[in-house]
Amino acid sequence: MHKLLLILGLSSGFAFAASNNPYNQAGIPHNQAKQKYVEVYAHRGARSFSPENTMPGYKTALALGTDWVDMDIGISRDGVIIIDHDIWLNPDILRKDGKFFANSKSEMYSNLAKESGGIDKNIQPYLVKNLTIKQLQEYDAGRLNLNSPYAKYFPEQQAVDGTKMPTLQEVINYVNKTSNKKINFQIEIKNDPLNPTWTVSPKEFAQKINDILVKNKLVDRAEIQSFDWEPLYELHKINPKVKLAFLVGYDDIPRMQESDVKQAGLWSGGKLLKNYNYSIPQMVKALGGSLYEPEDVSLTKEDLDEAHALGLKVVVWTWPEHSGNAFNPEVVNRLIDWGVDGIITDDPARLNSILASRGMRVPQNYPDAASK
Repeated sequence: MHKLLLILGLSSGFAFAASNNPYNQAGIPHNQAKQKYVEVYAHRGARSFSPENTMPGYKTALALGTDWVDMDIGISRDGVIIIDHDIWLNPDILRKDGKFFANSKSEMYSNLAKESGGIDKNIQPYLVKNLTIKQLQEYDAGRLNLNSPYAKYFPEQQAVDGTKMPTLQEVINYVNKTSNKKINFQIEIKNDPLNPTWTVSPKEFAQKINDILVKNKLVDRAEIQSFDWEPLYELHKINPKVKLAFLVGYDDIPRMQESDVKQAGLWSGGKLLKNYNYSIPQMVKALGGSLYEPEDVSLTKEDLDEAHALGLKVVVWTWPEHSGNAFNPEVVNRLIDWGVDGIITDDPARLNSILASRGMRVPQNYPDAASK
C-alpha cells in the first residue's frame, strides 16, 4: 500500500491537464529530440494490484496515473463486447458460485482434451462466444486462483469479491467520466487463428469495434491491437482512420522466418515476412499499421530506430510467464534510454516512480477514482 500512496503523490505533482493531451496521441510517435517522455499503458487495468480487466482494475489504474487503459475483448453470444482476456472461461481468475471450477487453466484444457470428443467438442460450453452477457457476468472475476501457477506473478493483487466482467461500454463510460475524456483506450482483439471457430470472425470483430468507436467518438483516442493481424486488416477496410497496433511476441519472430509458408503467415493473415525484407517494422508499415508493439525483451535498438524512421509509434509489453516477473526495472530503464514511445505495464506505480526519478513526465492521476 505504501507504494500506491507514494505514486499518488508523485502523479499529482506532475499532472498535465489538457483536453487535447499532447502526451497520449493515438498512433503518433514522439519527437525524441524535442522532448523525451514515455506514455504509460495500464495493462488490463493494473493487474499487479487489482483484478485484471475489471472495474476495480481500471479504478486503480486511474488512481495511480496512466495515459492509456488497456483491455482485451471478446464478443458474447448476444453480440456484446465484453472485457476478457481469454476466449474461453479461465479458472485462473474466474469463479462460479464461490468456487473455482478447475485448479488452473492449463489443467482444465488438458482434462477437456482427454475427454471423449476432444478439445474442440468439450470446450464449447466455456467459449465466450457461446455464452450470453448475462451468463458471463454470473462469474466472479475478483480473485486470483491461488492453486494456479498464474497467481504467483501478482502477489500484491488485492481481491475484490463480487466483481463481474464488465462490458467495453461500461469501461468507456467510467473512464471518460472520471478523466473528463483525457485517458485513452488500448483495445486488444482476442482470437486464435489455430482455432478460428472459437470466436466470432475477424470481420465481425472489426465491425463491432468500429461501431463502438464511432458511437463513442473514440476513433482518435483508441489504438486497436492484435496478435492475429487479420482482424486489423478488416478494420482498416472499414475505417482507415483507426490506429492499428501490430503485436509481436518473442516466439513470433522465428516462426515468421520459417520456410513453411503456412506457419510463417499463420498470425499475419497469410502475409509473409520474407516479402518485406525480413523487417517487421517495414511489414507493419506496409500493412497499414500505426504502431509496432513487440515484447519488451525481443525489441532491438535497430528495429526501434527503423520503426521510428518509418513513422511508427513503438510500444512494448511484458509477458510475465516468459520473463519470470511482471516488472523488470533493468529492461524498463534500457527501453527508456533507447527512446520507446510507450510501455504497457502491469505495474504503473513502479513505472511512474522510475519516470519521476528520472525527472520525466508522469501522467495525471485521479486520486478519487478508486473510491467511486
